[in-house]
Amino acid sequence: MDLHIEATLDERSVGSRGDAFVRWFRTAVDSFFPDPSAFTDSQILVDELFQGGGKELRTSGVWDNWPALEASLRRYPFYADLTVHSPVDHEYDTIDVAGRVNGSYLRSDGSYAALSVGTTAGERTGDPEFCARIVDFLAEALDRTDPVFVRVEHLNFSETTNLEAGLRRAHRKSLRESRSHLRGYAWVTGVPSELAARLGGRQRLAATGVFHRIEELSSGGLLLQATETHAGYSDHAMHAIFRVLAPVLPPGIPRAHPAHPEMRLVLEDASGV
Repeated sequence: MDLHIEATLDERSVGSRGDAFVRWFRTAVDSFFPDPSAFTDSQILVDELFQGGGKELRTSGVWDNWPALEASLRRYPFYADLTVHSPVDHEYDTIDVAGRVNGSYLRSDGSYAALSVGTTAGERTGDPEFCARIVDFLAEALDRTDPVFVRVEHLNFSETTNLEAGLRRAHRKSLRESRSHLRGYAWVTGVPSELAARLGGRQRLAATGVFHRIEELSSGGLLLQATETHAGYSDHAMHAIFRVLAPVLPPGIPRAHPAHPEMRLVLEDASGV
């Protein structure tokens, strides 16, 4: 897998957290893994409680066991994972992971949660149709919520965003302040309603001319697509996005981080823009 799609929910996110988990998993399967014949198998794991002792679901075949998975997701579990495997040519070949859909608490009390999709994009990062499907997926899966942050990145599957790593910004602090400071920026960035309003809303952001596509969620949050394709997300485009989003980014000068060699950032203080 090389493409990471992630949304963060907090206590102010609209609607039932369990319903949000169901929509995320269902829309992800329909968008990225709709044909069960194209995959070897799928594995489901759901743990309902942080410290164990609750109901647990372990089974194979999401397409045959969707009702059980949906019932578990609606209870807003501590951890839920669906792994899809690619077909193999020989019975002794290693089974490759084609993709993964995940939902989990970011804090043990469940006040913050992360929803993610990992998939193999490869050359499709340059395909406008595939890239549009990613944004379509996010717009459909998240429309009834107000996610506090959304990102689509290449080769960064860490729960820490590039900007958090560059600023050495504590994850807990970043989550706590995520409706006053945006946690980062990427090829696709999701902005919560409060920060969208501070940036002037969809109309003002569209007028900057730096975004290929802007989707407004019913909650007032925005999905900002920088360029038509992920492959086209150049350093020039990244700098343009940074300057537009600077008013809601945390202050400080980011530095390279040895644990995140692939991170892409503008090494400037957003407060000085």
